[in-house]
Amino acid sequence: MHIYEVIMLNPEYDGEDHFVVAKSEESAKQLVVDYYAQTNDGYADVVTMRDLDVNGPVEPEDYAEEMLLN
Repeated sequence: MHIYEVIMLNPEYDGEDHFVVAKSEESAKQLVVDYYAQTNDGYADVVTMRDLDVNGPVEPEDYAEEMLLN
């Protein structure tokens, strides 16, 4: 398992990036798509794989400071 930073490209969700523990980049993106599908209230755009980009895998040693993983 690795930590991936999943970045939202859809401007409606601007700034909503997520750190995800997953086996691959595709799995990380799918977890975020599934999360938004569960919380969609019918007013927001449906999040698709095309709305996401991935940085990673992110290694904890790459960060100089402590941080909250959302």
